[in-house]
Amino acid sequence: MKKLSLLLFVISASYFAKGQTLILSKDAGQYIGKTVTICDSVYSTKALDKVSLINLGGAFPKELLTIVINKEDKNKFPSEPASMFLGNNLCVSGIITEFKGKTQIVVTDPKQITVK
Repeated sequence: MKKLSLLLFVISASYFAKGQTLILSKDAGQYIGKTVTICDSVYSTKALDKVSLINLGGAFPKELLTIVINKEDKNKFPSEPASMFLGNNLCVSGIITEFKGKTQIVVTDPKQITVK
């Protein structure tokens, strides 16, 4: 627990310096329409023809946040994002939106995601 608190402090200090709001995945629903940064573990992913889905904070259907990468943005990544990020801890920055009652961040640029 102590290590996690220290890690969150270090991460939050670096993101606050950049003007980002660092939040927990479980709190994403309170920030709809806001630009935030969320750091969490990738629990499951799914690669479809038109979209890649990366689930943070829990495996589908109990994910806390989904990173959505549309087909037109997938080619900006060095490989398929769903397989590239599976099992990693990462931070994602972007605008929180809601789709079918679930929170998500649509990523259009690989720079929005940092592997930790």
